[in-house]
Amino acid sequence: MTRLLLALAMVLGAIGLDLAAVPTASAAPACGVLADGAAQEAQDAVARACDQIGTPYSWGGGHAGQPGPSYGLCDPANGAPNDCHVLGLDCSGFVRYAYYLAVDQDIMNGITTTQWQSSRVVDRFTAAEGYDPLLPGDLLFYGSNLHHVAMYLGGGYIVEAPYSGASVRVAPTSTHSDYYGAIRLYHGGTSSRPVPGAHRIAYSEGGDLWAKDGELGAEAEFQESDVKEFQLEDERVGVLTDAGALLVKDGDLGPGWHTVDADSVTAFELDGDRIAYAEGEDLYVTEGELGSEAVLQDAPAAKFQIEGDRVGVLTPDGTLKVKAGDLGPGWTDIATGVTSFQLHGTRIAYTEGGDLWAQEGDLDEPSEFQEHDVVEYQLSGDRLAARTSSGALLVKEGDLGPGWYTVNTDSVTSFQLDGMRIAFTEGGDLWVREGDLDAPQQLLTGGVTRFQIDGDRVAVLLGDDLEVKEGALQADWFPVDPDSVTDFQIGADRNRPVRV
Repeated sequence: MTRLLLALAMVLGAIGLDLAAVPTASAAPACGVLADGAAQEAQDAVARACDQIGTPYSWGGGHAGQPGPSYGLCDPANGAPNDCHVLGLDCSGFVRYAYYLAVDQDIMNGITTTQWQSSRVVDRFTAAEGYDPLLPGDLLFYGSNLHHVAMYLGGGYIVEAPYSGASVRVAPTSTHSDYYGAIRLYHGGTSSRPVPGAHRIAYSEGGDLWAKDGELGAEAEFQESDVKEFQLEDERVGVLTDAGALLVKDGDLGPGWHTVDADSVTAFELDGDRIAYAEGEDLYVTEGELGSEAVLQDAPAAKFQIEGDRVGVLTPDGTLKVKAGDLGPGWTDIATGVTSFQLHGTRIAYTEGGDLWAQEGDLDEPSEFQEHDVVEYQLSGDRLAARTSSGALLVKEGDLGPGWYTVNTDSVTSFQLDGMRIAFTEGGDLWVREGDLDAPQQLLTGGVTRFQIDGDRVAVLLGDDLEVKEGALQADWFPVDPDSVTDFQIGADRNRPVRV
């Protein structure tokens, strides 16, 4: 043995190899909470996830009626030729089970696309923000088609169920190159910051637009006159003037409009860093900083919507076309005979007359029939709501299969979903329920001509009096403008139902 070791040393010396200079792979840390600031529920979810270290990956495992390991699917096309014989968890089944064990509720049921859209999310983070804002227990998603999910531990590490043939493991975030974004399910001790513009209120008095930011009692600032249409989106404000000019500002509410188009815009929409606007049936979209070049979309648009990296158009002949990714060519025909549509996350809902259809995932996924006689509908998180011609309000949560919950049977005149809240009117009476679909509902006020819910705020227009409440549903109303409001928006996004 001694002679063999000496011989080996001589060989290594002859080829000039310095053993001390050979890098060694740093071992992953023990699974656990690796950073401060997460909510107790999130920390508990990390602990329960770590309990699953060594559990086999199984494609489709963890998606039985009860969370936990189950036999998966044998699917060679997805690299899982034997998984129907493996008792285990896939990536989404894994995070579902961890949170179920942590909070004793099945709050993350569904596949990755459904989980990303969950109405229980309290904060979202984009890939552009990096990993610095993340806390233990946050769920990280990968791929533009959201093909994988993992749980953040802190310190640049995740715990995940990676792929067939492997087991639940700890890995560095650098293991995956296609990070898409992350969600948080419980506000952390460091307090999840509101999205930019979440505390804004904009309202018009005739053609004059005013806006305020922050506390309900903050002073409103004049924005622009002769405003035909306006929108708040993150830290941007957009206005369409009576003369057809599209003006957008980014940042605070002070002066600083950028003229996107001076005189020919007929409709517009803001979403993230994209701006879409129509000149008749010609649709243009800009992306990035204000002043970026507008790209003409190669399809005529009777109606349009932008959502994330998707653009949707309804052509004059009733064809619904959607593209994902960059702004160049690449439409997918979703359906014909379409009368209205809505995009939300990776879901698409649309009507053919009064028939409501929906799909989720890749653009070539099949659509599923939802309901007849629909006059209004909305996608929000993992919820879908429909109001029928008879006045029934139906809501489902989770996947797009059967399972409507009847919120009201016959007297709803309008509604809106946001987060875990459902608001609806019966004539002028506004009702709101918060939490599970069967949570008790509360009458907030009567005489309502228009309303909006956003985060923990509720706004109502009582004639021309705009009032807003914040926090609990029992909170007092704050008079924003008592006598001259004609239109308004609260919050940083426009998440409104589609009327057929």
